[in-house]
Amino acid sequence: MHENPLVSHSEVNRRHYSLTAVAVGLGLGVAGLCKVLYSGLSIPWVSPRNLLLGSERVYYVGGLRNLGNNCFLNVILQALASCDSFVSFLDNLLATDGLPPEEKAERMPLLLALSSLLEDLSIVRDERIVLNPHGVMQALSFYVSHFNLTRQQDASEAFLHLLISLRDEFSHCYVPHRSSLADITLSHSKVYKQREGNQPECKRWKQNLFGPFDGTIGSILSCRNCSSVLSLDFQNFQCLSLSPVLNTNRDITSGCSLVDCLKYFTVVEHLDNYRCDRCWHITAAKYLSLKSEADEEKATKLNTCVDYGTCSCRGMFPQEEIPCSSSSRATKQLIISQCPKILCIHLLRASVNLDGEPIKHQGHISFPLLLNLSPFVGDASSTEQGPGPLAMNVQRDGQQALHLYRQLNIQMSLNAIPTGGNSVHMANVDVASSSSSSPRLLPSSSKSKLYGLSAVVEHYGKCGGGHYAVYRRVASNPDPDDPGQPLAGLGKRWFYISDGHVSEVSEDDVLGAEATLLFYERL
Repeated sequence: MHENPLVSHSEVNRRHYSLTAVAVGLGLGVAGLCKVLYSGLSIPWVSPRNLLLGSERVYYVGGLRNLGNNCFLNVILQALASCDSFVSFLDNLLATDGLPPEEKAERMPLLLALSSLLEDLSIVRDERIVLNPHGVMQALSFYVSHFNLTRQQDASEAFLHLLISLRDEFSHCYVPHRSSLADITLSHSKVYKQREGNQPECKRWKQNLFGPFDGTIGSILSCRNCSSVLSLDFQNFQCLSLSPVLNTNRDITSGCSLVDCLKYFTVVEHLDNYRCDRCWHITAAKYLSLKSEADEEKATKLNTCVDYGTCSCRGMFPQEEIPCSSSSRATKQLIISQCPKILCIHLLRASVNLDGEPIKHQGHISFPLLLNLSPFVGDASSTEQGPGPLAMNVQRDGQQALHLYRQLNIQMSLNAIPTGGNSVHMANVDVASSSSSSPRLLPSSSKSKLYGLSAVVEHYGKCGGGHYAVYRRVASNPDPDDPGQPLAGLGKRWFYISDGHVSEVSEDDVLGAEATLLFYERL
C-alpha cells in the first residue's frame, strides 16, 4: 500500500491469500462453536451466563471531556456522581420545586444540567463513552463569573463554588417575581404553596437549603479552674479542611493517617494565663463572705450575675482589693457537632516555605475504607480517649478492614433494589470491627456516624499547576435478564478516571492514592 520497494507484488499476493485463509478459518471456528453451544454442550469458560456475568468482562463509567484545563471540575463531578445521597438530593429538589417544566428550565439551569449529567455518570456500561460537561460549566459560569472554569483552578474551591451556586439558584424559587399579595398567592412560590400543607416552613427550608454536605463545627472554650464553659461557637461547613501531621522538617510524617489528622484537628489546646471572669466572681464572693461586715447587696449581685465579661461587678471594688490571681487555666477544642450525610475532607497539602514560596506537602496519608466519626463528635473526654474501633487505618488493620468492607458490600448487593436512575438503595446494615472476623452490630450512638469511602481525588504536580484525577466507587447495574439479582462479585466497583480516560482498578490502587480530597458517605 505504501509502495515499499522491498516488498514484491508476488509477496503481497501471498500475504493476501494468507489473510483470506485466516479469515475463512476464523469463520468456520465461530460457526462450529455456535453449533456446539446450540446442541446443548456447556463449556464453563464460554457459557452464555459467564459471557454476560464473568469476571473477564470489562465495565466502564462515562469519562468527561476536558474543554480546556477543567480537570479540577471533572473530578468533582465524578465524585458527586459516586455519592448516592447527593444524586437523590437533586432528584428530590426537582420533584418538589412546584415549577412547570418551561419555567424550571429557565430558573434552574444548573440544577437540571447537573442532575442530568450525574445520572449519565452513574451508569455502568460495557463500552467506553466520554460525556461533555459543557452544560454544567455554562450554567455554573453564570454564578461564578469571577472563577474562570477554563483555567487551572483548585478542585476544593470549585466544589464549594458549585454547592453555593446550587443553593443560590434554588433559593430564588422561594422568592416570587411579583410583589403584590394577590399575585403572590397565584404564583408558583414555594413559600406560599408549601404552607398549605402541614410541614413547618423552617423544617422545609432546612431540608431543601441545607444539603447533604452541610455539617457543623463547634468551638468550646472552657475554664479548668471553675469548670465553666466560657464560650460555645458554631460554624457551618461543607468541606472539612484537615492539616497533615508534619515533622520537624515540615514534611508529612511517615505513617500519617486520616485518623491522625482528625486527632490533630480535635486535639485539646491548653491556654495558660487566661483571664476567666467567672473565677473572679467566685473569688470576689468568697472575699465578701469572709469580711466582718458583709455587704448583702454586693454579694447578691455577684452570685446572680451571668453577664461575665460585660458586667460592672468589678467597679464595686477598689482596684487590687480582691486578692486573687489574674490568670486561670483554660482549654479550647474543636468538635464536629453535627455530622453531614456526605463528608468531604480536604487534606491541606498546599503551604508556604520560610521564603514565602508556595510548596506542596508530598507524602502518603493513609485513609480507611470505613470511617467512624464518633470519637470526634461530642465532648472533650470522648476525643481524648482516641479513635473508636471503626476508625481503622487500613495499613495497620488491613485484612480486618477489607473483610468488613467486603461483607458490607455483599450485604448491600443482596439487598440492592434497582431504580429508574440506574442506582441502588443501600441496605441498612450496621457493622463494626471486633476481635473475630465476623461483623457485629454497632452501638446505637455510632450508627449514624459510620461512613464508607465513595471517591478519592488526587493531584499531580506542584502548587499552582498540574493535573487532577479521581478514584470513584460505582454501583454495578443489575443483570438485565434478571433485574432482581446484582452482577457477579461485589455490589461496588472502583474506577480510576482522568478526564476521558477510564479504567477499573482494585481497592489497593485506591488506598495507595496521594489523596487531596476524600468523599465519605454515611451508611
